[in-house]
Amino acid sequence: MLFRLSHVTVDPMSTFKTIGISYSFLRELDRLKMRTPSDIQIQAYPFLSKGKDAWLNAPTGSGKTLAYLIPLLERTDTSTKDIQVAVIAPTQELAVQIHEAVRTLDANGNLAIRSQLLIGNASSKRQKEQLKKKKPHIVIGSSGRMIELVQAGKLKLHNVRAVSIDEADVMLSEDHIGNLEALLKRMPRDRQLVFSSATEKADAFRIAQEMGKEVAWVTGENIESDSTIEHFYVDSDYHHRADTLRKLLRAVQPQRALIFTHRNRGAKELGNGFERFDIPHAVLHGELSKFERESALKRFRTGTVPYLISSDVSARGLDIQGLTHIINFDIPTLPDDYLHRVGRTGRMGEAGVAISIVAGDEVRLIRRYEADLDITVKRGKLQGGVFDLSPANDSPAEDSSS
Repeated sequence: MLFRLSHVTVDPMSTFKTIGISYSFLRELDRLKMRTPSDIQIQAYPFLSKGKDAWLNAPTGSGKTLAYLIPLLERTDTSTKDIQVAVIAPTQELAVQIHEAVRTLDANGNLAIRSQLLIGNASSKRQKEQLKKKKPHIVIGSSGRMIELVQAGKLKLHNVRAVSIDEADVMLSEDHIGNLEALLKRMPRDRQLVFSSATEKADAFRIAQEMGKEVAWVTGENIESDSTIEHFYVDSDYHHRADTLRKLLRAVQPQRALIFTHRNRGAKELGNGFERFDIPHAVLHGELSKFERESALKRFRTGTVPYLISSDVSARGLDIQGLTHIINFDIPTLPDDYLHRVGRTGRMGEAGVAISIVAGDEVRLIRRYEADLDITVKRGKLQGGVFDLSPANDSPAEDSSS
């Protein structure tokens, strides 16, 4: 039986203290100037702190990572040398970000939590050495590298108490579920399972229910109830799309923009074009090494370059502060994928802008976004070096291919 929960009414004046978080964690949150929990953190804590299985469903940027990390880490026995918590993510970038969240939470070492990052495109030998030396309480990484280390006899999961499956709708898809099931078989049958995602694709929740025990569906609202993202599209045929993008950047002059392509090849080709026009940028895609990925993200996060060209590898879960614009050079075919992409901006109540470059036969996708996501995507026009949003252009999407 599927166990879904209605949203629980809570005191709007709730603090981390009033929802029951322990003093040691309160002290670290206070150091980080975090005193007011988000809605999903309030809703999830009563379930996760008691060891119950749950699916955390909340919009991007609503604090899901801390919503599961805090209660799972609170229940960790730091006096042992066992791995007690495993966090599994679909991309290396998301795993790195989650690992950084753990390190930031325990930056002063007061919580005495040892963590280890386990991802591909990094030295397997070094990770094996670190597992032996550090004896981590929590491991965070990709399922492929974890399987590799388990099979080598270097990753021991027999004492794991809790597993968090981030971006669960992806992890429960055909591409990832085999590795995930293989890892779960190496853990105790009574381990706690926590799934989290902004969306639920296909029958992902049903699969989660079969894996866990009475998996509770826990929902959380966004930081602000009103959308903080403005959505636009601009017309362009396929052959002139790169030229349209360059004109758009000159007209809008975004402070920090994440530009999405579908595939690795598209990101590389677009990056080569930016090189020819001396446009400062970084490129992120799946064929890069761990060092190259980290370098690209660092240059973008620190503002060294204003534009990051990325394949869909970075669409899931990344939190980049101050990201003002999302530009879809290639637009997604599914509304959920659009939602995950544009969710990189407008986070934690900040304003954001999403602009899609659309060919005539793709306008139907804009209509679908509007219908399925209950948003309005305004039509813009590039003319005279200006991105024009005059009333004449501010009209519902029309399929020019019809």
